[in-house]
Amino acid sequence: MIGTAIHFLLCFILFGWAPMSFAVELALSLPSLGMRGPLAIAELVAHFAVTAVSVAAGWSLWLSRPHAPMLARVAVIGLAIIAVQSLYWTRLPRQTSPGSELPLAALATAQAAVWLVYLHKSARVRAMV
Repeated sequence: MIGTAIHFLLCFILFGWAPMSFAVELALSLPSLGMRGPLAIAELVAHFAVTAVSVAAGWSLWLSRPHAPMLARVAVIGLAIIAVQSLYWTRLPRQTSPGSELPLAALATAQAAVWLVYLHKSARVRAMV
């Protein structure tokens, strides 16, 4: 029962939360994209690529496809990298208060580590391979 809820939560994060987060980021960035320059566009493209992998991973986990665990690991690592990158080196608008970067980066890294451990230890995930 708990394993199913945890699995559902990971599927939701990958398939639901990541695209919603990217949509908000895109909506906030579009009005000022011209003045932010090509680096901002490249950053949005990278964030879109990670989001696309995340959606594919979430859907694959939900359908219990054999490639789902590997894809989910890539997505979780990509989301963590994007989260840390967005805190320290971004050309896009952010609402992060000064001094909160390190705790938020640590939280994003810890969350990714927990999901990677789940993907490694879960019997349900191992049964997909």
